[in-house]
Amino acid sequence: AYNGVVLYDPTQAEPLRRFEWQGSTLTLEWSPDGKYIATGDQDSTVHFWITDSGQDLQMWGYETKVLELAWSFNSRYLATGGGTQVVMWDCSGKGPANTRPIMLEGHEHLIKHLKFQRQGMLLASGGNDGLLAIWYVDKKNSALLAQAVFKAPIASLAWSPDDRCVAVSDESGTLSIAAVE
Repeated sequence: AYNGVVLYDPTQAEPLRRFEWQGSTLTLEWSPDGKYIATGDQDSTVHFWITDSGQDLQMWGYETKVLELAWSFNSRYLATGGGTQVVMWDCSGKGPANTRPIMLEGHEHLIKHLKFQRQGMLLASGGNDGLLAIWYVDKKNSALLAQAVFKAPIASLAWSPDDRCVAVSDESGTLSIAAVE
């Protein structure tokens, strides 16, 4: 997609709103509370729009194109990939403008998958290094809680409906279930 995001009502011909941006969008995630739309872009940036006002923000400094975005269930945090670190933006209060991100370090190669629990503050990340990492996310005390190394790059991640397990597949075809207690 080029030039931003356009919202439509499927029953109307005209768009409801345009969130303009002169760039190429690769991935998009809407916050669960509807306040933000975030995109990962071709130019190695993350772009935010505040849906009520249309205000836009751009976050720079990623190593590669940003293809991974994940919102926490309460819309407070947006986890982003785009390199070997998980970059976490705190969207509470007035949003992420003029704030420093939380940097979660542990991967040696490109992060390919990010998934928050449905109702908790744990984040699973998986990368080309075969590492599955489970993070506790908090502005003051974010921490790596557990990790497991697979034989091949992580291919997919999914939390169980009760948030107590993570299903992980790697590119060798291995599927594992990891309990997170």
